[in-house]
Amino acid sequence: MNIWASMSVGFSQIMSNKLRSLLSLIGILIAVGSVTGIVSIGDGLQAYINGEFEQMGGYSRIWSFAPNRMYRNKQGQWVQRKWEEHLTLGDIEAINAETDKVESIVPHINFGGNDWNVKYRSASKNDGRIVSTSPDYMVSENWRLAKGRFLSALDLINNAKVAVLGNEVAADLFGEDIDPLEKEVKIGGVRYTVIGVMEDKKFFDNDFNRRAMIPITTAQRRVTGEDHVNYISVKAKSPEDVEEVVEAMKRVYKRRHEHGDEFNIRTGLDALEEINKVLLIMKSIAGGIAGISLIVGGIGIMNIMLVSVTERTREIGVRKALGAKRTTILLQFMIEAVILCVIGGLLGIMLGLGLGAGIAAYITSLTKMTFISVISAKMMLFAAGFSTFVGITFGVYPAWRASRLEPVEALMHE
Repeated sequence: MNIWASMSVGFSQIMSNKLRSLLSLIGILIAVGSVTGIVSIGDGLQAYINGEFEQMGGYSRIWSFAPNRMYRNKQGQWVQRKWEEHLTLGDIEAINAETDKVESIVPHINFGGNDWNVKYRSASKNDGRIVSTSPDYMVSENWRLAKGRFLSALDLINNAKVAVLGNEVAADLFGEDIDPLEKEVKIGGVRYTVIGVMEDKKFFDNDFNRRAMIPITTAQRRVTGEDHVNYISVKAKSPEDVEEVVEAMKRVYKRRHEHGDEFNIRTGLDALEEINKVLLIMKSIAGGIAGISLIVGGIGIMNIMLVSVTERTREIGVRKALGAKRTTILLQFMIEAVILCVIGGLLGIMLGLGLGAGIAAYITSLTKMTFISVISAKMMLFAAGFSTFVGITFGVYPAWRASRLEPVEALMHE
């Protein structure tokens, strides 16, 4: 009996036991559908992050900050530092002078908590963040103005008491009827004149709308009383220039600071790799859990095939008495198991497509971000191949058992 005849016999046996075959298929279908759907959501999330990251210029971004003020990690233990150094606006000027590959450098001093709420008359915004920065901040963050203007170089020179509000802060303080421009708000007990309001902007849990921006020189003079900055955000002219800019920053730090070689520099690619590692772990865990159900489905296939061997013992005996070889019997039952798993796998892929699309639509409606599930051809081939592997793996023993039956014993079976 050739392979096509074996497949024909396999199909006929499946169709003659429709309910039993259907129950076997359901286990594989649900397992493959779960794995495919979960992985598609993970791939969709990864594609969304990569897209947003690229749109924000993440591949060209570099973040740098001075070492922890009090402690450092030494051979796995945190020990107190005997020195303290900080980034300053002078470092920014030196980096700009060191290389022409920098598009922008933005200093940051950020404040948060109840002591740094924004107030207008009786209204107050308590869950926001105060960002002390420079005029390049808006361009660096790819954030647009809704009205008014952003911080200017003149504001920094004059240590101006001006503020630009995120749209949620402006809405909470002024509502729809009052124009925020030229109104005075209180931040940390100091009055600032509102000069601009930003458009809506969110990036996952990073809600730009709850921010208020003031000149960094104003914060240094009126709040901290120091020339320090918390960290700087650098944007290279292109991703290819990042390495050169990083090397320039290292040279500047070593030249300007006694412990400059301990200053921290992280690139956008480093940050993206960490995010992708976390996503890979999440997908692996979720896919592994769903994969367990695929093994359970395979055990169900084995159980059905063993029942089939028992029911068809006399048939096997007749075929062997007529000259059927062991390999022919083995192939027949193997093909039957594989057919069940392949059909279940293909239906499972279709279920996974629907499941992924449904979850993606729910996430989009819930978070208002454009989210899609992504199922690659590679993933579909993997699902189909793995279901075939399950069919072969769990069909081997029943098929081997059928091929080992002796004709006389099989014919005597009741």
